[in-house]
Amino acid sequence: MASLRDTISKLFGRTQPAVADTSSEVSAVSSQRSAQSYLSIAEKFRSETERANIIKQCRLMYKTDPRVEKMLTTLARDTLGNGFVVKVNNASSPVSASKAQDEADALQSRLSLNQKLERYVRLSGRDGDSFLQVGVAEDLNITSFTRKPTLNVHRNSNNADLFGDPSRAYWMADTMFGGMEAPKDAIWFAEWEMVHARWQWDEESRYGTPMMGSSTGAFKRVTEGEIDVSVRRKTRAGMRYHHVVEGSAADVEAYKEINKAALDNPLSAQADFFSNKPGGITAISGDAHLSEIEDVRHHIATMFTGGDVPMELIAYGEGLNRDILGEKKAEYGEILRQVREWVSDEIIKPLFERQWLLKGIMPEGLKYKIEWRRASSLTAQDIQAITSAAVQMRLLGVPEEAIQAVLANYLPGVDAEMLLPQGAAGDTGRFADMLKGISV
Repeated sequence: MASLRDTISKLFGRTQPAVADTSSEVSAVSSQRSAQSYLSIAEKFRSETERANIIKQCRLMYKTDPRVEKMLTTLARDTLGNGFVVKVNNASSPVSASKAQDEADALQSRLSLNQKLERYVRLSGRDGDSFLQVGVAEDLNITSFTRKPTLNVHRNSNNADLFGDPSRAYWMADTMFGGMEAPKDAIWFAEWEMVHARWQWDEESRYGTPMMGSSTGAFKRVTEGEIDVSVRRKTRAGMRYHHVVEGSAADVEAYKEINKAALDNPLSAQADFFSNKPGGITAISGDAHLSEIEDVRHHIATMFTGGDVPMELIAYGEGLNRDILGEKKAEYGEILRQVREWVSDEIIKPLFERQWLLKGIMPEGLKYKIEWRRASSLTAQDIQAITSAAVQMRLLGVPEEAIQAVLANYLPGVDAEMLLPQGAAGDTGRFADMLKGISV
């Protein structure tokens, strides 16, 4: 009896490995291919080693620098906002659309995706990749969606980043591996079993790139510079005193012994010294240039350049005027839109389309969209502004569906269906009917 894994693999129709090339040209170029194979293995080993080193450095940055941790946490939190919903707009038949919508709603609720995705986005930005295993139950429902250790999972694709054998697309070992060949105890995954989300991926690589991957050099210089500043401040910032004691060396030692309590107490707010001979005490100021750290600030700014969150929204926003702050927020808003598209394409769509396929629904026959909700709470002034904007769009002749989509995006917990006219959606359309009666 075939296992559930084999049954699902047959359902996806991807169990057969690629057909071997048996043409007469193979023997003619066998030596050339052997050399290419050797170079391919060497290149794979080099790329795996470099990737592991970069990930370890980025993890160190995330673990030891609160600025890097806050950047990744803020980006993930703001990207997810109040979560997302998948809306099936059309299909080959109304029955298929309704079934696809029911499956999508059940999957999202079953996996608690809105809670998990924030963590997956944060860790994908940190490591450059997320290997998300799809777990399927006997009833062909996806019941688990878990992230595997980044450095333990490897993508078994060829130089064109294609899977020669989709039934052995990924493998995982207990220990980090150099990348030559999979060990005998490796666990293999079929292509459908793993959603590989790649951050800042380009076609010349099998894997993604950590968000702060290009900032590792700047991070090292920032760390060294801040340590230098700290040591300099500790050793050169304090006030010093020059005591003049007229007499012999013995007189100096006697003076030091008499005033030992004051000399050995650096935390004393006031110190009194006593002497019965002519002399004096001269105060010597500490280093007057400790505030000159522009070189360190330069390295900090360089480090932040590799991130997707503007530096001024995390720290170092002093002296920032309102216009520049507005530009930074607008820039960040565009970044969030791009990251949401990445999450949709790399994680959400592959997952939901797998569930539909398991239930016999062809994704090619569906028209669906992913709606994201804003994270911030709305004030009464916000609601008034949104309402006025909706009325103005209606007066300008903007299609009702577009107005509903805009309103749903700015109203947490409200979707477009709730904004339909009353005749189309019963009592759920009262909000839209109220807007019609409001004048600007």
